[in-house]
Amino acid sequence: MDRIVVNGTRAADWFMVEQLAEQLPQVIPSFGLHPWWIEERPEDWFNKLESSLESSPSVIGEIGLDKWFKKENIKDQVSVFLEQWHLANERKLPVTIHCLKAWGTLLDLIRKHPHQGPGFLLHSYSGPLEMVDQWVELGARFSISGHFAHPRKASRHEVFQRIPLNRILIETDAPDMPPPEEWTEFSIHSNTEQKPVNHPGNLTSIYQFAAKWLEIPQDEFECIIELNFREMFGMMM
Repeated sequence: MDRIVVNGTRAADWFMVEQLAEQLPQVIPSFGLHPWWIEERPEDWFNKLESSLESSPSVIGEIGLDKWFKKENIKDQVSVFLEQWHLANERKLPVTIHCLKAWGTLLDLIRKHPHQGPGFLLHSYSGPLEMVDQWVELGARFSISGHFAHPRKASRHEVFQRIPLNRILIETDAPDMPPPEEWTEFSIHSNTEQKPVNHPGNLTSIYQFAAKWLEIPQDEFECIIELNFREMFGMMM
């Protein structure tokens, strides 16, 4: 894989994503207002988002809904999500979605407002097995992160076995969701807290874990992910 998507999550970091994409040609920049940060959004956030999208070939994300950490403002989350979702549809762009404990709400929204681009990614998918077929029908793609290598996440194996192979992608979610030690090739620590921080270089280890987890030969799995990535993000390459 010679390209990677780097997500911005709020107006304060979109410029840094732009700079990174300018410095590293393999980076596909992605801009979005994450549900955790909507209360901090500036009044002109939507104009800033449009400006960032026009700065270079880019996609939308990370956007979404979260009833676990931020359920008290879910109405505002829905409003902000739809503004960005409609923008993605107008431009026919891929979208990366964060969702926690809001799967029914998200499913209803996307059914009412179908995706118009090459696909949307349910990153590090934590939704129920029973919804997989419905998401596939709507055009969803699903990413595996190193977080699923933790023993406490063993139940996710059945979920990903249900997902068609042509809908699976790989992610690190760095600096969040570090994999367990045995799948960590690179380790760094936060400047403010002495705890491990996920490193983007762990992507190789996550490929290895995911191929083993899904019982697919490593080289075959890498070819599958390459094709899936190009089908979703190829318009930016």
